[in-house]
Amino acid sequence: MFPFLLFAQLATAAPPGDSVYASPALRDLIAAAALSNHEPPPEFRAYRARIETELSLILRDTIGRERAAQIEQLGAEASWQRMGEYAIHVVGYRSQSVGVPYSALSIVRGWTIPSLYGERLLLGAYFGGGRARTRESQLVTVHPFASDRAQFYRFSGGDTITTLRVGDRAIPVARVRVTPHSGGPGRLGLFDGEIDLDASRHQIVRMRGQFVILGPPRSGRSVLSRLPGITAVAYGEFVNAEIGGRYWLPAFQRTEFQASVALLGQTRSVFRLVSRFDDYQVDDSSTGTARLQGRPGLVVTYGPQDSISRFGDWRRGLGIATASVSASDFDDVGPDEWRPVGPPRLDLAPTKTSEMLRYNRVEGLFTGAIATVQFRDLFPGLSVGVFGGWAWTEGTARGGARASLARGSWILGARAEAELASTNDFALPLDEGAGVGALLAGLDDIDYVDRHTASISATRSLGGFDAVLATVQFGLGSDRAEIARVEHGLFGGGRFRPNRGIAEGTYALATAEVEVHPNVTGDFVQPGVGARLRYEAGAGDLRWNRAEVALSGRRYWGPFQFSAHADAGALLGRDPPPQKLFELGGNEALPGYSYKEFVGDRAALFRAFASYRFPLWRSPINVFRRFYLPGFGPGLAVGMQGGWAELSSDAARRAVAALGTSTTGEPVSRATDGVRATVGGGITVFSDVLHFGVARPIDRPAPWRFVFGFGQTF
Repeated sequence: MFPFLLFAQLATAAPPGDSVYASPALRDLIAAAALSNHEPPPEFRAYRARIETELSLILRDTIGRERAAQIEQLGAEASWQRMGEYAIHVVGYRSQSVGVPYSALSIVRGWTIPSLYGERLLLGAYFGGGRARTRESQLVTVHPFASDRAQFYRFSGGDTITTLRVGDRAIPVARVRVTPHSGGPGRLGLFDGEIDLDASRHQIVRMRGQFVILGPPRSGRSVLSRLPGITAVAYGEFVNAEIGGRYWLPAFQRTEFQASVALLGQTRSVFRLVSRFDDYQVDDSSTGTARLQGRPGLVVTYGPQDSISRFGDWRRGLGIATASVSASDFDDVGPDEWRPVGPPRLDLAPTKTSEMLRYNRVEGLFTGAIATVQFRDLFPGLSVGVFGGWAWTEGTARGGARASLARGSWILGARAEAELASTNDFALPLDEGAGVGALLAGLDDIDYVDRHTASISATRSLGGFDAVLATVQFGLGSDRAEIARVEHGLFGGGRFRPNRGIAEGTYALATAEVEVHPNVTGDFVQPGVGARLRYEAGAGDLRWNRAEVALSGRRYWGPFQFSAHADAGALLGRDPPPQKLFELGGNEALPGYSYKEFVGDRAALFRAFASYRFPLWRSPINVFRRFYLPGFGPGLAVGMQGGWAELSSDAARRAVAALGTSTTGEPVSRATDGVRATVGGGITVFSDVLHFGVARPIDRPAPWRFVFGFGQTF
């Protein structure tokens, strides 16, 4: 998505103010900063530094949970010369992916800038082709402290916000707000954000904001980039450190591209580049007045394949830099669609695709519409929306209304909805049921219930939305049975199976849930340990108590990688409804067995994967022109998956009978009679994206079979 969206869809800037500077004192401060940052001090000739960078591809959900699908880490040696070029020599590379078939180096060729000095400012990412010189595809913007700044920017603020202490020196830091405006007929890149200044030496300490493009659209834009409902933003955060008590040079740089497509819901795609600089060696031994080169060319080179493959001098673990920041960090300087402040606005984007478009064997094709009012400054944190649509084959309307109030670490919500709900268990993250498989291939591995609910909820984050989330919910509900009305997908495929039976009735519902490190799922590449605890109770025509626990972990130790995920649950009650039983089998819920072959009121599902990467062929592969693959990186891997489901009571067995029977009159599902498990092992390549080897069940005698596929499941 990013290559064709970045330049075409960058947000437009705010309208100009009445003057360039908010006050005479601020004008003097900016003038001094422009003089100090026009170019480095004359004696500053060159530097060398070490850079460690992570490039990551991330999906961010509506709450703010982030799931990284790919992380690439680069170790490099950088050198900059005042009258020369900016050279990056890659000495180390490693990556981890859960199925992304290309390297992020296909998007960018460079990932840092040498300094914040100069008349023009680079984005921090270079988009040129080839391994070596990349000058033509940099996004160059007018520096806020350029000599022609008054044509393009307005300035406000300038107050001292903090005092830094470096050694025995106290450094007052002043913050300036920079707002771009249209300053000419051409197409310009400009900065919209805030700048922190060393108020005594007038050097830049930090810049944070978005890059915008003003002017007429570029000719030749793709049709897709001109579609309505697409928002793509380029952000930058550049933090300097005082080196040798004299020069403010890069310490931390982050460039981030975020994009959303209205039809795909409020989930954002995020491409994140995070770099840290260490081990500076500054050359200021010579004197002279050589001027700074306006746009230093970037030269990127790679060390020998064997040395890159054997590199092990990493300062930070894989994934640590990616997880240390959040896409929400830029919300206050983002486009109007994403900002929590401003005048009220009407949004027509769904929270997920299935609210607007879906296909399944019960409804057939469903089309809908959504309208949400974000009250923002009128009532901070409040949003109210309605959504609904028509199931064309079923001939039924579904939809509802929702409201939420976000204040600090709290989110309060209310919702009333008529929905076609899924009865599947232990669903994967971001699995929101738009029915693409049903539409294209006749695969609809979900069973449905017609559910009407009205509820209120409260969510509290403890330590941030990536640390702990606690939610309680109370409401009323009603379940009604549904049948399959469609025989196959629009484009063929096999015949759909019947929809499973349920127990009908109304009930009052109470739910409590706690998520610990919700970004860590084991199925994505972010390292750490995560957990989820959920308890729900129903009372009325339908009565039950249901508890679930999920544990996830992923860890990297040098060339070793380990990931695991486990779910377990228990259903309690004298007459539990069949739609609350745990069903296993097929797809991701115990592959190798038939669809929902197993069922129980007690159940567990687990999967684990471990691999070792050989120190061979790890350097990224330039296939052709701008397309790169991750390093071939062969390794050995072993995986195990298993499940268990038990029917512990006569009531649970009666509930199974209500799910339906096969053509022979037997229940459609049964208990596992012990643990069902499969183990496999073999060779993986391209950051564990592909695997081939052998696998066999270990719960019963069976031969080994050859397996080949994508991902970490043998």
